[in-house]
Amino acid sequence: MDADRMRLLLRALMAFVLAAIAAYVIATLFFTSANLIRLSAVGAEITVADAVRTFLFDVRGMAPSLLWTQYGSLIFIGFAIAFPVAAVLRRFSMRSEAARWIAPTLYPLAGATAIALILILSYQTYEVFAFAGARGVLGSLAQCLAGAVGGYLFQIMLARKEVRS
Repeated sequence: MDADRMRLLLRALMAFVLAAIAAYVIATLFFTSANLIRLSAVGAEITVADAVRTFLFDVRGMAPSLLWTQYGSLIFIGFAIAFPVAAVLRRFSMRSEAARWIAPTLYPLAGATAIALILILSYQTYEVFAFAGARGVLGSLAQCLAGAVGGYLFQIMLARKEVRS
């Protein structure tokens, strides 16, 4: 493999890792916030320090690891499947004038879809919401938004890569 291809591969890998981390941190912020809002709705007094401690606990506790059932690990796995599919679809859409408009939406859509599938499959597997902050439509949409942000970040980083190359 020549040096240019290796550099492109490393940049794509870095974009993937950063996008997955960003999606994970945003998703964690969303579900931690949802849980704290629910707790305060039943009378719990949550200070800013409590909220920060809880967020940091959640980020650490569900971080990507060799245990594939961790939320962070599932996001990495989901993105590892969704982004290559989006890349193939993007390549096909760029060949067609009529479908070219969809290309900028494919990575964000892939990220959101990966998160949606994680939530759906975890619910079907355990028959409960494995991630309490994703309960209800708003919680699930917030998680999907985190995936879309990760996909958008990936797309931006790839676009920068293509411009520089």
